[in-house]
Amino acid sequence: MNKTVNSRSARIEWIDLAKGFCIILVVLYHVCNMMYMTYPLWVQTTAFRMPLYFILSGLFFKQYEGFIGFLKRKTNKLLIPFLFFMLITSVIPYAFMNHRFSLEVLFSLREVVYNLPIWFLLCLFEINIIFYLIQWAANSLFSRGQTLVVIFTSLALGVLGLYMGVSHIRLHLYLDTALSALPFFAFGWWLNRKTSFLRIPSRPVDILIIVACAAILGLFALPVSWIYNTFPIEAVWVVYLCGISGTIMILLVSKFIKHLPLVSFWGRYSIMILCTHFPIATAISAVLSRVLAGVPLLLATLVLTMCVCHFLIPVLKKYLPYFTAQKDLIKV
Repeated sequence: MNKTVNSRSARIEWIDLAKGFCIILVVLYHVCNMMYMTYPLWVQTTAFRMPLYFILSGLFFKQYEGFIGFLKRKTNKLLIPFLFFMLITSVIPYAFMNHRFSLEVLFSLREVVYNLPIWFLLCLFEINIIFYLIQWAANSLFSRGQTLVVIFTSLALGVLGLYMGVSHIRLHLYLDTALSALPFFAFGWWLNRKTSFLRIPSRPVDILIIVACAAILGLFALPVSWIYNTFPIEAVWVVYLCGISGTIMILLVSKFIKHLPLVSFWGRYSIMILCTHFPIATAISAVLSRVLAGVPLLLATLVLTMCVCHFLIPVLKKYLPYFTAQKDLIKV
């Protein structure tokens, strides 16, 4: 069995680049949605944009010093940033602007819409907990074949989540989406645990793999909505096929390029951009819409949003390190 990569060891440069590509796609997607516009390859990038994040998270999954320690670490890295930005960018504005608030609205979360992208942090927190329990159970109950049990269980829960999606069955707190995305997380975990993908350098054959993955996306990609756990009824299986294919494509391209200064920097601190870009883009779009429209408005909003986020990163690192996953609020 291959030795897994320690997530607390030296950073893998091209992983930051892959995360940078992903966060740019996330911001572009939300800016386009604000303006009811799309771009070429919209469906294809939508098919792997969020799966890429789930798979990257699974790549560096580690049990640490037991469940309590694991829970503390994931609370620091995911739940605290979610709760903080949920409070200041969604809950307070929602209560103020609507003059009404209820525990039911807070519990559903999908109705609190002022900073949509942060849903991902809560969903990823839930996936980590579910996957930890699956792996713990597999290791406790089976003397051999634990990896197969983990993968099979994750896939079974994923199919259950997809069934909920196509059947319009909604669970609170994005639990239905967490189930649907669980196989991506498990795939990332398997990719690190059972292959040398993170350690081997780029090879000429990777170009053929990139082309094959791009062809799969071109042929099979269909629109999905992860936040609402909605998928194409006619071909649910393509959700995992295209999500994994697109992720492998981006990872291999990132391996070839290795580093792009701005993009890699954004990838390293992608959680800060994820949590702040939506209200920033909303404000910028509202101002620029008075003088611009269409594609010029979209491009200007995208560029200015990334610029503001770029210069906001060192401010957040300095003044809000405990709420942006830079330091641990809960001692571990």
